[in-house]
Amino acid sequence: MLPIFYINLASRPDRREFMEAQFHKLGLNGIRIEAVTPADISPADIDLYCNGERPTFLRKNELACTLSHERCWQTMLDMGANQALVFEDDVKISSRLPAFLDAVDRIDDELIRIDALGGTIRVYPVHAETADGIALRRFRSTPIGAAGYVITRSAAEKFLGHPALRLRPVDLVLYDPFEQPGALVSRVLTDPALCQQIGEHDQRTASVGKSNIVADGTRHLYAQRHPIRYRAQRIAQGAKRGLRNAIDHFAQQKKGLERRLIPLAPEN
Repeated sequence: MLPIFYINLASRPDRREFMEAQFHKLGLNGIRIEAVTPADISPADIDLYCNGERPTFLRKNELACTLSHERCWQTMLDMGANQALVFEDDVKISSRLPAFLDAVDRIDDELIRIDALGGTIRVYPVHAETADGIALRRFRSTPIGAAGYVITRSAAEKFLGHPALRLRPVDLVLYDPFEQPGALVSRVLTDPALCQQIGEHDQRTASVGKSNIVADGTRHLYAQRHPIRYRAQRIAQGAKRGLRNAIDHFAQQKKGLERRLIPLAPEN
């Protein structure tokens, strides 16, 4: 079976216990990957990628998150594995996951999102279905979150070292259907989803769902110093993306593209 990684901070043993308990219950073996923290990022990289004096920049926590996912991909490559399942450490895992993993090596796509969404996503009709009734759909949106996905060796090699991973949060790079490297990777999602990020609203898991990500205090000095120029750039970028998305959505409707809610799989 493919390796299963989960990203975990040393300061969050509660989340480690939460994930390990789920793996034990499902008969799976999770491999803990130490999460990168902002303190681990070199001053040179902070200046290059987290500098508020530039038109665009990453928050240090965002870059640390990207670096943590990259650790998983590199570990997979170092192990010689052809694919791996990557989790963040605050997800509820469906009991249907083990059956899905038994057949995942027969799926040709390079990236398989298994994480549930809070809203709708643009998807195509079902193009394949696993033996246990999990549908696979190609999708055309850039969904938020990278809490659960299967990645292949070929996809990891396309992502690792790509400059886009220092310009945007990792989820926006992974799932972008228009820009590289996301556009270079064949992607599907499972319908229904097989994991879901938890939150503080659920009293049963409120402590685990509580995030310790706080604002790092970095101000966007470029936007403050050049408000008119910055706003004009944002408006132009938004208009360009909006027009591109509208044209693309119209064109893709001919292929059956629709908006659909992807819920978490009900328990067996």
